[in-house]
Amino acid sequence: MKALKKVGLIAAGTMLVYSLSFAGMASAAARGEEAVASAVTAGTESWRQTSSQTYWLLDAFERGQGVATDGNSWIFNSNYGLLRTSLDGKTVQARNGLAIPDEISKQGGNHIGDISYYNGKIYAPIEDGSSYQHPYIALFDANTLDYTGTAYALPLNLHKGGVPWVAVDAGRGQVYTAEWSNASVLNVFDLNDMHLIKTVPLSQSIDRIQGAEMYNGSLYASSDNGTQSVYRIDPDTGNVAVAFDRNLPSGSEAQGIAVLPTSDGAVLHILDVGSARINVNFRHYAK
Repeated sequence: MKALKKVGLIAAGTMLVYSLSFAGMASAAARGEEAVASAVTAGTESWRQTSSQTYWLLDAFERGQGVATDGNSWIFNSNYGLLRTSLDGKTVQARNGLAIPDEISKQGGNHIGDISYYNGKIYAPIEDGSSYQHPYIALFDANTLDYTGTAYALPLNLHKGGVPWVAVDAGRGQVYTAEWSNASVLNVFDLNDMHLIKTVPLSQSIDRIQGAEMYNGSLYASSDNGTQSVYRIDPDTGNVAVAFDRNLPSGSEAQGIAVLPTSDGAVLHILDVGSARINVNFRHYAK
């Protein structure tokens, strides 16, 4: 996510221009991505990869940052836009290619982090890298992907490195964020009006978190550390444990995460950018 922050709209055109020259590389990369399916290693839990999908070039660009679900569709996001598809991950239902609201864009907002879904709305974290002076959570209609007109400015002292992800915890009526680099606390906001409730000290710092989502009362966080760990975090106590390591191919970049039980037993669905930087993988994990 952070590594891709400086990729502008020109990236889409660049990927298209080079599509033919990268055809051979794409085939080789695909074979490498398939090989990683058995590379998941246990932490405190046993997870396995059940399947994966790979998107290329423009399709990858639109899905390169984060993902959420309303239970009936996937909502993906790029640095700048939102994309709604059916659960096949391919059939486009709605698109907002330049979703960042004007009032946030005028303050330098240029990057949407990993999104979350609640009650018909997409919660989108927006930051103004590389100055990181104006972190926001903006709300979008989950069906049309239109901006609702509601956005919340976040406390700058808690988001000095921007706001790379957001996670809604409907059960507790809370919303979570954290720093991207070596986060030592979990920021807890009220779901009704996004006022800060508290910060919860973490039992260990967590680094390079690219997205997080709630599952069975815990926060599961996708990390772009050396083993692409998925952490399990207790939002009440701040206890942190490594649920499992994904061990992606060298040069890959872990991205956002969504939670949805699917027919093949998968529950966690996590994006990663391939090492060639022209493809995005959507991997599905079951216990």
